[in-house]
Amino acid sequence: MKAPRRSSNSSRASAASSQVLHVPTQSIRAMLVASIVATTGALSGVAFADTSAADSMMKDAMYEVSVRRDTYGVPHVRADNFGSLGYGEAYAAAEDHLCTISYELMRARGELSRYLGPGDQKANVAADAVIRALNIENQGAAALAAQSDEIREWLEGFSAGFNRYLGEHQGTRNSSWCQGAPWLVETRPVDFMNRMVVLALTLPRISGALATAQPPASEEKEEVAMAMPAEDLLAEAALVGMGSNGWAIGKERTENGRGVLLANPHYPWYGGNRFWEKHLTIPGKLDIYGVVTLGAPGVAIGFNESFGWTHTVSASQRLVIYRLALDENDPLRYRYGDEWKDIRRELVEVPVADGQGGETTVRHPVYFSHYGPMMVMPNMTWGEQYAYTVRDANLGNYDLLAQWKAMGEAKDLDAFIDAHRTYNAMPWVNTIAASADGRALYLDNSTVGNLSEASQQTWKASLEKDPLAAGLYQQRRMVLLNGSDPSNEWIDDGAPIAGTTPFEARPQIERKDFVFNSNDSYWLTSPSEPLTGYSILYGPTESARTLRTRVNARMLANTYGDAGEDDRFNITEVQEALFSNRGYAAELLLTDLVAVCESGSDLSQACEVLADYDGTLNLDSPGAVLFREWLTHYEFLDTVGSDRLFSEAFSMDSPVTTPATLGDRAEAKQALIEAVGVLEEAGLPLDATLRDTQFAYRAGEAIPIHGGNSYEGVANLQIAGNPSASPISGIKPEEVEGSRYLTSDGYPIVHGSSFILTLGFDDEGPAAQALLSYSQSGNPSSKHFKDQTYLYRDKQWRDIAFTEEEIAEAAVSLRMLRSRDER
Repeated sequence: MKAPRRSSNSSRASAASSQVLHVPTQSIRAMLVASIVATTGALSGVAFADTSAADSMMKDAMYEVSVRRDTYGVPHVRADNFGSLGYGEAYAAAEDHLCTISYELMRARGELSRYLGPGDQKANVAADAVIRALNIENQGAAALAAQSDEIREWLEGFSAGFNRYLGEHQGTRNSSWCQGAPWLVETRPVDFMNRMVVLALTLPRISGALATAQPPASEEKEEVAMAMPAEDLLAEAALVGMGSNGWAIGKERTENGRGVLLANPHYPWYGGNRFWEKHLTIPGKLDIYGVVTLGAPGVAIGFNESFGWTHTVSASQRLVIYRLALDENDPLRYRYGDEWKDIRRELVEVPVADGQGGETTVRHPVYFSHYGPMMVMPNMTWGEQYAYTVRDANLGNYDLLAQWKAMGEAKDLDAFIDAHRTYNAMPWVNTIAASADGRALYLDNSTVGNLSEASQQTWKASLEKDPLAAGLYQQRRMVLLNGSDPSNEWIDDGAPIAGTTPFEARPQIERKDFVFNSNDSYWLTSPSEPLTGYSILYGPTESARTLRTRVNARMLANTYGDAGEDDRFNITEVQEALFSNRGYAAELLLTDLVAVCESGSDLSQACEVLADYDGTLNLDSPGAVLFREWLTHYEFLDTVGSDRLFSEAFSMDSPVTTPATLGDRAEAKQALIEAVGVLEEAGLPLDATLRDTQFAYRAGEAIPIHGGNSYEGVANLQIAGNPSASPISGIKPEEVEGSRYLTSDGYPIVHGSSFILTLGFDDEGPAAQALLSYSQSGNPSSKHFKDQTYLYRDKQWRDIAFTEEEIAEAAVSLRMLRSRDER
């Protein structure tokens, strides 16, 4: 079956400059000359009636760009150079997300406390202190200076375009929820490079662990004490809340012998890690469509005419934790081989709003070993004998934007691979790609430390003797090494970032059938050709996989018939497989649970509901909520493999289908009794559905959302949490006692399936359909604030306009932007 192309649309783009015009197609040519104030050359398919008039208006222009918005607000940005491209791209981004982008730039400058005060438990002070201690501003300046001329021009144009929109709209309703905020300030190119530097690092995510690390008996200890739940620190270090599925299907498993891609990143619904969709074109140079997180130029996940790619969060460890043996007479010295090294104290100044219109300055100490900042986490305190420090492999990773640019410019998959080999800049993600000629590629090109084989073997031995090392790895896959042993240093083998693994030592495979990743390690990327032999920092192999990895593998193997009788996928079949919402946990455990329920219990109504449950996480599946509340009684690691939940252990002979079969039946029955109690406490019937309970909150409106959480073994992930910190959620839910996720507002979705891209190729080029689940705009007054959320609710995919003909049919507005050199 041929991949769908977009249907015809009778409305087309019109011309505008400082305003957007919405006019019939036949009026465009006449109005371009009559109304244009700022312009960039003729739009393809739309010619000026008098080009000399347009040429005279463009004279001496610094930036010239057209921005066409389509039906769902996606901007198609077209320019002749990278400076102008950035100008239009950033102007459009500010239209949709001025507030969130400005907030993230404020964070990257270390100015949260200056504008917002110290924050709950001094969280803002901690965040700012770490940003300042890491010298992000200086890192950003160094990174900017190291970029190519084109990238510097891109960032200069990006900053100028953002500033133009800010200047035109600050203080108006178009500034959304942050109207009049004092932190809406003009930007510099380095601000956006700072944002890219912070995006690559993991350290800023654990600022609470770094800012609270103080030597014993320090006079400053009480002053700087900041609380963050211990488990939250570990979760942040492990990038919890960031996941994905990625499928690349090769010529042997597609209907037309060309590649098919599923991009299904599971990212936050709120905040700066939301995706924003765009199409960027420089004729003859660049033509890419996709998404990137807010405040960054370019495309991180998307496609060009030859191939498409996606990223999934890697199971690799970008952080390595080191335990330091301290001098018993001086907690600021640690043993290093036969020497002693000093722990450095960095005293940073953090401006803090005083709540009365002024500000004070807090002087905050952050401590460093030669590896990196000192840290405290559960069971890792700074005592008299030991202290802990952490090294981030992405410190000095300045090439993320350069690599994405090179990936998008590549003309074929070999050039795409060379972009990874050249820059090695993917910070913490796998890359999965499919090409028009039917190739399927997987790279874990995430950046990790280059440990010697001896160091890796020593660490493996420590798991038998060191409970802390074993616990960290079992719970969070974190690696703890002896920092007083110089043999645990990273080896410099010539990678772009000194001390990190070179490209050839990173997991990679190409297949003609398929490759995939669902956030487990590289091992079962191809179940037909398991990979082993890479660094311990790339994650475990020959071990149990998550239920989500297992269900993805089964769908790709056509276990459920998703690819049809021909065993070959098209993009419609990929879409239907993802949105089947089948839960592998229910497939493995539901029959046994019903048997337990019916064995002499007084849970007859619950038994009936479970017996009728279809095992999916669709909106109208009675029993989904009851089964969820039963399953989440367990810990997440139990779903990967434990005798609490499973009686049949993991087998290397059947890695996709084991563990299986219900384990401790007495515990299962007690958990079901508790689940019934939770639903009664919440006032929900036992046959409640997700339509009754699981919502995306958009400015207070509850939109029912299908999909399941990480426990349930569903590909289409949607995880509930508390979105009250976001000003656009409109709710402040209270937890329901006894439940892991249920609240007074049901299951409010905070992260999960976000930009969902299904891409195929035919003789005319790429053909794609997509959804952006939380919609394109973060401004509640925009018509694109929730339009795609309704599409997601109804499982309705939209066509992507990529060719000039498709864009002309889809465009509903045109903005022509022109600016003189404002530097």
